[in-house]
Amino acid sequence: MASDPTFIPLPIDNTAGFPQRFPFLFAGVRYQFSLYVDVPEWALGSLDELMELPDANRFLVARVDVPAAEGTRTVFLRKVVPSLAYRAGGLLITFPSQVVARRNLNGNGQFGSNVVGQAAAFDGAGGLAA
Repeated sequence: MASDPTFIPLPIDNTAGFPQRFPFLFAGVRYQFSLYVDVPEWALGSLDELMELPDANRFLVARVDVPAAEGTRTVFLRKVVPSLAYRAGGLLITFPSQVVARRNLNGNGQFGSNVVGQAAAFDGAGGLAA
């Protein structure tokens, strides 16, 4: 029986706003993460809104790239939901908290955003999203 994976935090800077990019070195591989919030203009709330993602019209998108002979290779690109874990190359990733302040869309500062991401080694166990 496989044991539960040991997750470590991803270096998401909630004060940097969204979109954002950051590197993540794990098991000798340099992953490049990109996170953005997809929201149509008509679904934007007040400037002081804290958006609990996902909802019917707004969601967090994660992209993960790795170095490859031809430059980079995208190993993950999709909407993410808090209740699922996903395989991204040799990683298992999850985003259990997805609160984004409206002011942090294309803006930086401390406005209450709380996006938490975690990564663990992918060991081939089932029970994760494709």
